[in-house]
This record gives sequence, C-alpha cells and structure tokens, in this order.
Amino acid sequence: MRRLASQIGQLRSSPLARNTITYTFNFGLQLVIQFGYFLMISRYLGAGGYGLFVTLSSVGIIGVLIIGLGSDHLMIQRVAVDPKAFSRYFGHAVVMIASTLPVVGLAVVVVGHYLVGDELAWAPLIAIVVSHLVFGRINGVCANAFMAFDRAKLQLFCNVFIAAARAAFLGLAIVVLDKLTLEAWAWWYLAASALSAGIALTLVLAICGLPRLNVVWGDLKLGLQYCLEFLAIGSVGDLDKPTVAQALGPEAAGQYAAGFKIVDAASAPVRALLYATYTRHFRNAASSDADSVGFGIKLLPFSLAISISVAIALFIGADFVPLLIGHDFDGTPEIIKLLALYPLLMGLSGIGADILRAVGRQALRITLLVITSVLMIPAIWIGAELGGLFGAGVARLLLQVGLVGATWAFLVRSSGVRQPAE
Repeated sequence: MRRLASQIGQLRSSPLARNTITYTFNFGLQLVIQFGYFLMISRYLGAGGYGLFVTLSSVGIIGVLIIGLGSDHLMIQRVAVDPKAFSRYFGHAVVMIASTLPVVGLAVVVVGHYLVGDELAWAPLIAIVVSHLVFGRINGVCANAFMAFDRAKLQLFCNVFIAAARAAFLGLAIVVLDKLTLEAWAWWYLAASALSAGIALTLVLAICGLPRLNVVWGDLKLGLQYCLEFLAIGSVGDLDKPTVAQALGPEAAGQYAAGFKIVDAASAPVRALLYATYTRHFRNAASSDADSVGFGIKLLPFSLAISISVAIALFIGADFVPLLIGHDFDGTPEIIKLLALYPLLMGLSGIGADILRAVGRQALRITLLVITSVLMIPAIWIGAELGGLFGAGVARLLLQVGLVGATWAFLVRSSGVRQPAE
C-alpha cells in the first residue's frame, strides 16, 4: 500500500502526468460536447446538408493550416524553450497571419463554391469560410500560445469553449427557427465562432502579454516546414470528405463524414497523450536526440492500450448510430467498423512522427505526409468508384496503414531508435 501511495503521489506531482490528465479531460469534454453537437446538426440538416457543411468545413480547415505559414507552431517550439521570447514570436504570428489571410481566404471561397456549386448561396458560404479562416484561426493561435507555456487548463478552455459555443448556438437556432437549414445555420455558426475567438484573444493578451509586431526572418524556413507538415496532416485528415462528395454526392459524403467524425472523436484519449507530450519532445531534443527517442518509445505501450480499447468500443457501438441520428445515415456503421483501428494508427503515426523530428529527420517526416496527402484524392476517388462508401473507407484505411508502415520502417533503420536512451 505504501508503494502504491508513493506512486500515486509521484504521478500527482508530475507535470507530465497532470498535463496528460488535463488533456484527456480536455478532449473528453470536447468529445461529449461535439457528440451532442454532431447528433443535433446531422439530424436537423440531414445527410445532404451535413455533407455540404462538412465539405466546406474541410476546405476551410485546410485553409487555416496555410494561414500564417506555420508561425504559431514555430511559436510553440521557441517559447517552450525560452518563455521570454513570447512577445516576439506571438507578434511574428500576428504579422504572418494578417499577411496571408486575404490570399488564402479568396482561394478557399473559390474552391468551396466549386465543390458545393449552386447548393449554397454565396453569402452563407462566405460566412462559414470566415468562421474558420478568421475566428477559428484566432482561437487556434490563442490555444497554441497557452500550449507553449504548458498552460494546459487555459488551452482546454479555448478548445472547449469554441465547441460549446457552437453547440449552444446550434441548440438555440433549432429552438428559434421553424426549420434549420444550412443557409440559416451559417450565420449562427459565424456568431458562435466570433464570440469564442474574442474571449480567447482577450485571455491571451491579459495573461501572456501583447505581441511585438515583427517578422523573424531567420525562422521563416522552419515556419514553412511546420506549415507544410501540418498542411499535409490536415490534408490527410480532411481531403477525403470533399472527394467522397464529388464522387458519390452530398448524402454519401454526409454518411462517410459522420462515421469518420465519430471515430475521430473517440480517438480523444490518444490525441490527449500526443498533445500532453508534444512540448516534452522539444525539451528532450534540446538535450539530446536519444532522450527524445527513448521517451517516444516508452509511450508506445500506453498508446496501444488506449487505442485498442477505443477500437473495441467503436466496433460494438457502430450499429446503434442510425438509431441516434436517423436512417439517413444507415451507411455510417460500416465506415465506423472499418475505421475502428484508426485510433491505433493515429497513435503509432503521431509518436513515430515526433521521434523523426527528434532524430533530425523532419524533412523525411514531411515527405511521408505530403506523399500520403497527394495520394488521398485519387485513392479515395478510385475506392469510391469501385466500392462506394465501403471502398472509400478501405482506401482511407490503407493510406493510413501505409503512412504508419513507412514511418516505422525508417525509424527501425535509425541507429538512434535501435539504441534508445534509458
């Protein structure tokens, strides 16, 4: 008993353990909120309306990853090592975001209109795009600012509040409006996003400080690497939805997106582990590559245990989904069952990618992600054409398996991984 009490005491006093618990609570709370939000929006918009909304949101999310050219992720790395550098790198992020937003915004509007065609008018389309590119981007930068300081609870607030605001505004819209349409929901979505971004920005300015507007020219290359990396990650995660919409139509895209949304939401514990250990890799790598490699290897058993439990729950619960969100989504259970191993692949891929960074193989990491994202559209298209929703799901799963396999194949050949630090 004394040994158990001692171990519990050590865990409670460990910043890593506290942050892991906080991030787990963060993503768990987001899971509950987003699941309620998903149940409402999918049921009231239907498979077709939900498919259009997810298609636009996917394009918007990819645009968000380009805006700022990786400057906020650069901020995390620099401030995690030197907290006094915050005002400089926060100011750099503000300048880079402001300078890239107009060009990216115009491109996202044009691409979004091309994908949805005349199914949605220009004004609500632009409202959805602004929700992501302006207010979603502000909220993301604020969350990353708190992450740089290991202020997990404040990052939790930024992440949870935007999800809660959108869910609350959705519930209010359902009560107020006679019929919820995508055209009407776009404006409520914009208002919720603006509210959450305003509160998050106020918190960052009050707690972390003001930005010092500048451009850190010497770090532009590293920022661009982050941009390319996270753009590739985002493309791997979101390009499949618009592709399914183009190949099979908005209703099929809605069913596919609903299945992937549930699987992705259920992956919250795995994502929490990756977030909680993200800055730790930077600090270990600053000491030695071997320290970060050894740390990453030790995370694997925890990731495997969590993800296998999630996979079992997904497979068992998949058949109940149409009972909750309507029979418009009868094709969703087969997608959930097919992608039940996605949390496992996410954990293996995330840990392996962080180790690649630690051993100085950032270019390889980005290359693998870019190749996967480039293959995403043709692979999903062919899968959808040959096998419908199931074929698209199989193609998505095979691409993820290929990414994990390639990542760990290179790691096994690395001497740093074969001899990790104790």
